[in-house]
Amino acid sequence: MQRNIECDVAVLGGGAAGISAAIAASRAGANTVLIERNPYFGGQATNSQVTAYCGFFTRGENYDQVVEGIGGEVLKRLEKYGTNIHPRPSKSTGNVSVSFNPEHIKIIMDQMLEESSVKYFLHAQMYEVVNNNGMIEEIKCTDDEGTFTVRAKAFVDASGNANLVHFAGIKTNWGDENGNVQQSSLPFRIDNLPAKEILKPDIEAALKKAKEAGIPIKKETGLIIKAPDANYGYCTIPSTIVPALDAETLTKTEIELRSQVHSYVEAFTKYMDGFQNIVISSSGPAVGIREARRIIGEKMLKGEEIIMAPKSDDSIARGAWSPEMHKSNTDIKYTHIPDNEYFSIPLGCLKVKDAINLWAAGRTISTDSLALGSVRVMGTGFATGQAAGVAAALTLNNEHYDVKQVQNELLKQGALI
Repeated sequence: MQRNIECDVAVLGGGAAGISAAIAASRAGANTVLIERNPYFGGQATNSQVTAYCGFFTRGENYDQVVEGIGGEVLKRLEKYGTNIHPRPSKSTGNVSVSFNPEHIKIIMDQMLEESSVKYFLHAQMYEVVNNNGMIEEIKCTDDEGTFTVRAKAFVDASGNANLVHFAGIKTNWGDENGNVQQSSLPFRIDNLPAKEILKPDIEAALKKAKEAGIPIKKETGLIIKAPDANYGYCTIPSTIVPALDAETLTKTEIELRSQVHSYVEAFTKYMDGFQNIVISSSGPAVGIREARRIIGEKMLKGEEIIMAPKSDDSIARGAWSPEMHKSNTDIKYTHIPDNEYFSIPLGCLKVKDAINLWAAGRTISTDSLALGSVRVMGTGFATGQAAGVAAALTLNNEHYDVKQVQNELLKQGALI
């Protein structure tokens, strides 16, 4: 029996951006449906164990919070689980992020959706988009019982890879001007770590020794995310370039990176002080993709501009994470935004140019590759997701939108614009 779901706003993807978009759309009065293909919400925070929310704060010792609204609510709920949501800047990079346990994110996302009016589905895979001359009419999904359709007046693509846009046959951008993307990583959890802060220079020195000794590691720099007094943490280092998103490519990628995980454990055990009894608890389960498809929007953020911290009248969110580029095995390149500064994200960067009723959120918004190195982080994803959800709810199947109306609703919802 064919199942059909009707709604005002349909959101594809249940990560930071998608959760925020769905809840924001519902709070703006829209009948909202959220579709997620994984068995839990949270996006890369839970599916890839990327256990630090970057982008909530400006850089520097006296940092300011630049993301509130739904993202701020998530932080407050994390605090109830004992998370320090007012962290100190990293001694290694100077950046400010919030580390967390991904199991807490899973339950927080569940709770926030249960308390909302959003209708939400896990284990639902989109496989087709009906695009009628730029008007997205429905998405077709599948689960273990068969297929169902979701018809909506407006859609938000928060899939992380612009899947809805791509399946609609709408052109997207990929990588930089030469088509090159950042490396993707497979984080893994390590237990029995020493109860101290683990610094990036110490990791790099150990990995250099390991490579000289013939241990087959690939990337020689990166972080282990942990609270200073904790005895567990998450290593983000095993990395490779993912040139495409087909099943064959992703299968080879994840097999390669799972092998890399064990090489890094061998390296740490032999060359890091206090790491002799470490244990791998889990990896992945999915590779964390930093850069893939991005929409072509009505406006575009450019990296050379955002590092000057520009402000605009059509801003619907703030970005503050310094562009962070993972393209080398020996170096992570930061292009820093001035301390205590942020840049505006215009609403036009979220609107898909060649569609009437389609918005984007998270790392798929309209940017060049350098600017993506900033906006792709999850803290900023909460902000762009909330803005996309509000914009979708207030415009529905109307191709015209009122920036001031969207801004006013975001302010009403507690967002910073």
